Amino acid sequence: MIDEKGKLFGKLNIIDLIAIILIVAVVALLGYKLTSSSGGFTENGQQVRFTVKVEGVDAQVYENIQDLIPGQLMTGSQMLNGKIVAVEGTQVEEDSIHYRKDAGSNQLTTYRSDAGSYDLVFTIEATLENVANNALGTQEVRVGRSYTVKTNSFELANGLILSCEYLEAE
Repeated sequence: MIDEKGKLFGKLNIIDLIAIILIVAVVALLGYKLTSSSGGFTENGQQVRFTVKVEGVDAQVYENIQDLIPGQLMTGSQMLNGKIVAVEGTQVEEDSIHYRKDAGSNQLTTYRSDAGSYDLVFTIEATLENVANNALGTQEVRVGRSYTVKTNSFELANGLILSCEYLEAE
């Protein structure tokens, strides 16, 4: 196998062979490390925490929602792998009109907030099943997108996703 010149099969030097084996081992180790570090992505999806702002919610609705938190998210009649973990409300001081352009559909929507109503910010933790499009049920989770906050106890449409944080896998 090794000839008088130190070449393996008359073509490859033993030092070259050792270098090639080391390079292959390093590349294999790097590939393993890159594919095994999930960064929050598991075989079950990507864990996220995001906030949704809903403007102009009636004071009585806000009071009732506080008693329903934490609440599991749903879409249609399907329960989702996500929950509302907190809600914070800021009372609206005077009547106002808001214009919002949805990042996903480019639609301009007008909202009215009456004095005494509340602007609510929901904190939601969930696992995105479809990480290719950041889908949670039928809705995409992306900053700037419209989002309907829905549990089996309440539903508020016309929310706006303010932030999204990808969490490490547990």
